[in-house]
Amino acid sequence: MKLILNGNDYHYALEQLIRVFFPDVKLKKIYDSPLTEGEFILCESVCRANTIQVQVKMCLSDYQNEAKDEISGENLYKAAELRAAQLLYRMLVEYTGYTPQWGIQTGVRPSKIFFNLLRNNSEAQAVKYLKEQLLISDSKTDLIQTVCHNEQNVMDSTDDTQFSLYVSIPFCPSRCAYCSFISHSYESIKKLIPEYVKKLCLEIKEIARHTNSVGLHLRTVYIGGGTPTVLSAEQLNMIFDEITSDFDLTYLTECTVEAGRPDTLSEEKLRVLKNNLVTRITINAQSFNDEVLTRIGRNHTSEHIFKAYDIARNIGFDNINTDLIAGLEGESIASFIDSVQSAVSLGAENITIHTLALKRSSFLITRDDKKGKIVADTVKMIDEANKILNDNGYIPYYMYRQSKSVGNLENTGWAKPGHICEYNIFMMEEVQNVFGAGAGAVTRLVNQKKGEIERVYNFKYPFEYLTDFDKMKSRKEKAINIIKNWQKP
Repeated sequence: MKLILNGNDYHYALEQLIRVFFPDVKLKKIYDSPLTEGEFILCESVCRANTIQVQVKMCLSDYQNEAKDEISGENLYKAAELRAAQLLYRMLVEYTGYTPQWGIQTGVRPSKIFFNLLRNNSEAQAVKYLKEQLLISDSKTDLIQTVCHNEQNVMDSTDDTQFSLYVSIPFCPSRCAYCSFISHSYESIKKLIPEYVKKLCLEIKEIARHTNSVGLHLRTVYIGGGTPTVLSAEQLNMIFDEITSDFDLTYLTECTVEAGRPDTLSEEKLRVLKNNLVTRITINAQSFNDEVLTRIGRNHTSEHIFKAYDIARNIGFDNINTDLIAGLEGESIASFIDSVQSAVSLGAENITIHTLALKRSSFLITRDDKKGKIVADTVKMIDEANKILNDNGYIPYYMYRQSKSVGNLENTGWAKPGHICEYNIFMMEEVQNVFGAGAGAVTRLVNQKKGEIERVYNFKYPFEYLTDFDKMKSRKEKAINIIKNWQKP
């Protein structure tokens, strides 16, 4: 499919919108060309004195349509780009018969748009903009509002003297078919793990040295992956001993470990977590349908999930999250609803509903959805899950989207009141410094006063992380020097 852009460079907004309707289409962008043969989408802009005339033309298969409008006022370029997206959206809806619930909004963090709008508008005006300009449905607008309200108190509770620590354990017992994260199967890389844990502890010590030197206080810890519980009980203890000995824990309010795969859990490991700093764990089902679990490459059944919950509850964990993914191959609407109800029946304090994202680096890259059934079913799954969780007293407290998610749908964290995960909000809304340790981790620094964000990246892969570890010190020096410059009067 050709995307012809004459007199403008609205390629990002229009390309992202086209992919909502045609996720696997190969787009060829052509600039300033009179070529209008075959199948194409054309966006043309003509600048005049104080206006921009925008024209959108679509020619696909046996469908042809065009529309134009003249834009005036402030921020002409942005206004014209927005109008072009609106015009194209209405043509795509008419052509496909599909109306995305998120309208023309394709960004990763919908809540950021709402928070930005509230800076200069009333809440009623912000809501009106979401519905009338971004064409977001009533239900998704309500979701944004609720999430933002639930996030606000947590966001207001932090400042630039606090930070979070993210610890990356990029190993899994096996790779799931949908996964696009930087993770490695345990069997293929287990020889590196003892050395990895030693170097990881050294990096944690280095982070503590630097953050202590500039008066930063540790607020939350998140140990993720991968599947951190592929590590032995002894290795997990080493990491917690390092954190406990290096940091002042006076301000610590939360520590999460992605226990993740039930097949990696044992009573011994869970006791190690409980006897250390951990206040919240995840036992991620993804589905309670055994057939689906087999298809996606999980080495466990739903029975393992129930057993893992029993052990965790008996040990004393009272804040457990489980992840579920809508849109997995072989999952019906009915079986997904059963999975949501199973998670509720277990009393999970947090339930995170994800939409399947078809990433290039996952095994599930593309699926035939010419009739739109996968999207329609996934929309129904998400809608039904939201209703069930709302009816059972859960509140949505953070939300984000991944690129190429089915139907441009969202991932939403739901929690029982009093069990919101602070780290998730700090990360998603970018309101707190986060120091990352381990392969693939990112240190993200936030200057709240100036609205600046700086990122310092660790090496991506474990082997690279180990062989070039000495370079990590200079990267941490770089991060702390950024903060020192910000702290100058």
